[in-house]
Amino acid sequence: MTSEEYRGNGYELSDLNDVEDITLDKLSSQLEIFWRDIDNCNQYSKVKKQLQKHKKDIINARLSSEIIVTHSLIYQLSINESIKRFNDYWDFVNEKILTISSGTEQFLDSFITQGIEAKMKQNNQAINAGCPELTEVVTDIDPKALKEAIERAKTDGYLDSRVNVSELTNLMKNRGYNMINQNGKNVWKHII
Repeated sequence: MTSEEYRGNGYELSDLNDVEDITLDKLSSQLEIFWRDIDNCNQYSKVKKQLQKHKKDIINARLSSEIIVTHSLIYQLSINESIKRFNDYWDFVNEKILTISSGTEQFLDSFITQGIEAKMKQNNQAINAGCPELTEVVTDIDPKALKEAIERAKTDGYLDSRVNVSELTNLMKNRGYNMINQNGKNVWKHII
């Protein structure tokens, strides 16, 4: 099997309608046929040697090198084009997926907005009931409530478990909050 035949082997994701449509039962035999072809092996070796000259240009070279060579071989792309595609992939992953703050920032923004809206509603109810003394500062955030919400989000799989106190503190400070002790109780106070 040549790289061109491998490419057109019918494993097109656009044809899949459901996760259950994915079957890999033919894959091992296809790979075995592909790697039995001495021309494919020689071509792989040649491309791998080319890659050695570009290792310093590769993001996550330890993880990507073999895949880049295979990608270049199967899709008949230059090694530079395959490197570019995988570097673009790793840039995306690092920016959108592996950054600790991306999902956490969205979560915090949502938590803060929902908390402010809930407190404004409670304050309006207290004022309408003739109890203005029950109103609260709408921007103050209870750290325990935030911690519990983060733990629930981690448990439910919405947040990465790598979020730690110093990162959370930085993200809150970026939103204009400082942790202060108010009447013996810690609170995230909006300072901007």
